[in-house]
Amino acid sequence: MAEIQEPTKKDAFTLFEEIQRKFPGGTLGDDKWYLVTLSALVGVEPEHAAHLYTYLIDKPEFSSSESRQALIRRLREVLVKNISVQGVCKPLESLFSIAKIERPEDKDYSFSREEWQAGPENLERGEKWLKTIYAGNLSTTTGPFKAHKDFDFISRQITYGFYLSDHSILGPLDTELVTLAGIMIQNLPLETAWHLRGTRRVGVSVEDVELVQQCVEMVAKYGGARLHKIPRVVDIEHEVTGSDEAE
Repeated sequence: MAEIQEPTKKDAFTLFEEIQRKFPGGTLGDDKWYLVTLSALVGVEPEHAAHLYTYLIDKPEFSSSESRQALIRRLREVLVKNISVQGVCKPLESLFSIAKIERPEDKDYSFSREEWQAGPENLERGEKWLKTIYAGNLSTTTGPFKAHKDFDFISRQITYGFYLSDHSILGPLDTELVTLAGIMIQNLPLETAWHLRGTRRVGVSVEDVELVQQCVEMVAKYGGARLHKIPRVVDIEHEVTGSDEAE
């Protein structure tokens, strides 16, 4: 049996350069390509988050400890949000790989959810973000939960209430791009379709969503993963302004 060849740090840097060129930074912002990249890396080569961190902190914009602390808050929030999308262990693997190489002066000791509490405000925040992403299609998504109420609770209170509707570090657009990449890299057709649609609903153009998907596919190829089941943005475009809710 042939030995599996692990991508090298040099391969990783080449990947990051290619994604940075491909990503629609001119319209979405130059600070988002690495969020999508990290979210996808979690799914295929989680420990290679350290390569991404190394690549980034060599850039002039991250030359100070303060800028590197701000960077790690954003990267850490990508990993926190991915707990709700990809489970606990892979984001932890990514976090530990970065923690091993962080300089003492660059460590950030802030605690974003220190004051968080379950309750009506948390539920309301989660519901608001759910309705933004799913709009008139929410009933199709949550309908199966009627006979599986644990999942309804988890979706509203935890996935959306605790994780995805917290925009204190990563804003709405950042959050949806991270969510899309984290789901897409798992080759999940149904949930990918939902978040292709959701990404369009937070204002990303068809052309830019397609480029984001191509970036995720580059990470998948790097990590030896297949993405043969997932749709493309043109496949769901007719649903973006549509609704399946009862009149």
